[in-house]
Amino acid sequence: MHKNAQPMTSLSATSAPLKKEQLPELLAQWTKLEKISSKSFFTSWKWIGSWLKMLDYKTNVVTVFDHDEVVGLAFFNILNANRPFHVSAQLWFNRTGEDAKDQIWPEYNDILCARGREWAIRAVVLQHLADKYPQLDEFILGVSRDEIFETPTPRTLFPRIIWETQSYASLLSDTFSDLDVYLSTLSRNTRHQIRRTLKLLGQRGEVKLVKAQTSDDALEMLECAAQLHRQRWPGLKSGFNNPYFQRFHHELIKRNYSSGCIDLLCLQVNESPLCYLYNFNYDGYVYFYLSGIEYEQDNRLKPGLLAHAMAISHYASKGCHTYDFMGGQGQYKASLSNHQEPLIITSFQKKQPLFILKHWLDNAKSYLTSSGNLLNDRE
Repeated sequence: MHKNAQPMTSLSATSAPLKKEQLPELLAQWTKLEKISSKSFFTSWKWIGSWLKMLDYKTNVVTVFDHDEVVGLAFFNILNANRPFHVSAQLWFNRTGEDAKDQIWPEYNDILCARGREWAIRAVVLQHLADKYPQLDEFILGVSRDEIFETPTPRTLFPRIIWETQSYASLLSDTFSDLDVYLSTLSRNTRHQIRRTLKLLGQRGEVKLVKAQTSDDALEMLECAAQLHRQRWPGLKSGFNNPYFQRFHHELIKRNYSSGCIDLLCLQVNESPLCYLYNFNYDGYVYFYLSGIEYEQDNRLKPGLLAHAMAISHYASKGCHTYDFMGGQGQYKASLSNHQEPLIITSFQKKQPLFILKHWLDNAKSYLTSSGNLLNDRE
C-alpha cells in the first residue's frame, strides 16, 4: 500500500540546469552508479548521453547525496501542458513531456541509484523538487515497473497511474539455442505458423538471420527498416517521420554500435530482406525496440514471427537471459513470451480538488489519449 514517508536524514538533494562543462564529472558519477543499479538500458549513459545531445543539453539535473557521496541522479524538464479545463504545470523525469522529443519512448525509466535504494532516493527527489517548485502540479515518472507507484511521497502529493500496459518477455534457457527446443515451448498454433513459414521460405532458398557488423551497416539496415516502418505506420505514427527520433537513433548507433549493445538483425531469404529487428543487448538482457517487415501477399507467411523466434534462439546461444518485447499489446508478443508484467507511468500529483476528482473519474488511457500524448507505435 502507498504510504507517506519523510526522506532519510542522511540523504539530501540539489538541482540546477545542466551545464556542458559538468558533463565529464557527470559521466563519471553516472557510470559509477549505473554499475550498481538495476541496469536498465534506458537509464544507461549509452541511451542518456545520446538523449542529452538530441536536446542540445537543455535540461536540468537532480543529484542525491548521502553525506558527500552521490547516490542518485536524474534529469528533468518542466512544461505547461494543456488538459481539459485546465493547464497543468508538469515535471518529467528523463523525458521532456513534448510528443516529438519523447517519441523515442524510454521504458524501464527511473531515477538512477543503487539497487535496493530506489524508494528512499525517489522520496528525497520528490520532496526536494516539490519544495523547490511549489507552482508545479505533477511530477511524472515512467514508463516503469508498477512498484514505482508505491514510492513514499511528500504529504502534498499523491500517486496516480496515468498510463498502463502489459510488457511481454521470453525468459531464455540455454536450450533455446536449438530453435526446435524453443518452438516446443510455444502453443501448437504458434509453433505451426513459424514452422510453416520456415518451410515455405526455404523453398525459395536459404533462410538466415544476418547481423550488421559495423555501425555503417547498422545505419543502412535502419534506413531499410525505416522505409518498411513508414509503410506500416503512416504519418507521425512512425518515428522515422520525426527528425528528433531520426537524429537520436543515428547518434545512439554511431556512439555505441561497436560496444555490442545494439543489434540490427535482418531475416533474409536468398539475400533478400523480409524483416528487420532493432534490438538493444544490455548485460544479457535483450530489448526488442522496433521492426520493419516486408509483408507478403501469402498470409500463411509470418516473417515477423520467424525473425523473433530465430533471434530468441540466437540470443540464447550467446548466453542472454531475457528477450523483452517491452510494453504494448500484441498477439505476437503474447504468443512468443513466457512472462508478462504491467508497466505504468505514474504522476505524483498535488492534492488539488481537480486532480482528486480526476483520480476518481478518469481512467489512465482516456486521460492520455485525449491529450494526444505518449504515442508508442514502434512495432
